[in-house]
Amino acid sequence: MKNITKKAVFVGRFQPLHKGHKRAIENQSKEYGLVIAVGSPEKSRTERNPLSYSERKKLLDDCFPELEKIPVQDEDRGEEGYPAWGRRLIQRTDADTVITRNDTVIDIIEDFTDAEIVEHAPHKPEKYSGERIREKIRGGDRWKGLVPDCSQEKTSEYEAIVEETV
Repeated sequence: MKNITKKAVFVGRFQPLHKGHKRAIENQSKEYGLVIAVGSPEKSRTERNPLSYSERKKLLDDCFPELEKIPVQDEDRGEEGYPAWGRRLIQRTDADTVITRNDTVIDIIEDFTDAEIVEHAPHKPEKYSGERIREKIRGGDRWKGLVPDCSQEKTSEYEAIVEETV
């Protein structure tokens, strides 16, 4: 077993958790002691954010029971909000590295913290995207093959929530 000494935080909204997320988390957890930061925990029951923090945490717990998950609330944008968000993320996770593909998160971390940024390679982004999965659920299209087996049962339980957030 590899001795992992560097700590990283993987940032995402997980609306819902999909196979692309799962693969990236699995790959990064080989390199780092990983914490999963769930963004926008205060937002739910909207088209873009149908699931609550606790629902998303359950999906993550089913696939990654060994990893710590933390909510990271949004801040007001701009001079005061962005630095506070970046510093809070690093303080809460004690991470040396932030793993993300989100341009805003990258800018915040680069501008307001000393943490390293790792942009993980997306796994089939044309196929695995939260927006695409939410659209498929709302449209009654086949979607279960896009989410990991470990979270399919709970995602199915939440299907009605996603359908209702149009």
